[in-house]
Amino acid sequence: MTSSPVAMLLPRLWCRNWPQATLPAAAVESLQARGVFLDTCLRQLAFGVEPRPASSPAPDPASDLALAELAGESLSGIAAYRFLLEVATGLRSAVPGETNVGGQFRRATGRAAQAVALERWRDLKPIVEALLADARALRRTHLQGIAGLSYGSLVRELLAPARDARILFVGAGDLARSMLPLFAASRVGIWSRRPSAPIANVDRWFAAPEADQALAWATNVVLTLPADPISHPLWTRRLRLHPQRSTVHLGLRHDAGFSAIGAHHHTLDDVFALAQSRSRRREGQLASAAAACAALASQRLPAPRQPARRAAFGDRLVATSA
Repeated sequence: MTSSPVAMLLPRLWCRNWPQATLPAAAVESLQARGVFLDTCLRQLAFGVEPRPASSPAPDPASDLALAELAGESLSGIAAYRFLLEVATGLRSAVPGETNVGGQFRRATGRAAQAVALERWRDLKPIVEALLADARALRRTHLQGIAGLSYGSLVRELLAPARDARILFVGAGDLARSMLPLFAASRVGIWSRRPSAPIANVDRWFAAPEADQALAWATNVVLTLPADPISHPLWTRRLRLHPQRSTVHLGLRHDAGFSAIGAHHHTLDDVFALAQSRSRRREGQLASAAAACAALASQRLPAPRQPARRAAFGDRLVATSA
């Protein structure tokens, strides 16, 4: 069995990783000429393939770049491949499983294709293509649906807005504003007790006396006001008069009685329960993805050689037929 090009190149793969570092410009320029250079908010990273072995061992790719004295992590071979795969899939990110680094990784390899000498890129290209293919497979099979634990994403899942949804935010403070981008696919309205600075992509604004009109317009409601003895019974009564498809109150717990309005009216307790469920689901997905990284990297190793089948006959070795 013949080994794949990637398997034959793996022993020559090197990777240097500098977490939270800013390398000198001259070092970056040298690394960009040698291979792929990735610069993110978490790390600066370079990888490439050593020159083809000659009569003497190939030099350390960092030493001739005057980088050996800089603090950082050095990896080679299969360990380097697995590390790069974990970086490309977001498993090494501050928010594990995030997708932004995947785009950064692809753009870095695209720049390398233009900057690296043709002969060197010819050796590096199969490694890059294998990493990108394995990263796509990992995201498709193990990292689909990974989401953050922001209030916005949790509230959106609880509301489950339909395509024709009109989302009303009660309150125009920082919490409401931070969630608005997650509802860009829906029409959005805001009711506020006080005049507020305009917010982009808000379809309707309702003044304090227009609470009933706001609820009549909306199909789903997110209340961001703190619970108090006046507003809580007032909004509870209004919601009974204007039934909604679903509602989330971010200022109340279950014991305040708000969830008794209906099965699709949620409180902070529902938000917290969903966050815990997501965390458990996320941990399982990330553990599965990490194991898959190791398995995919191992599959890139050269196939073991099969010994010839022979049988002993007296003092001679006679080859047997298959």
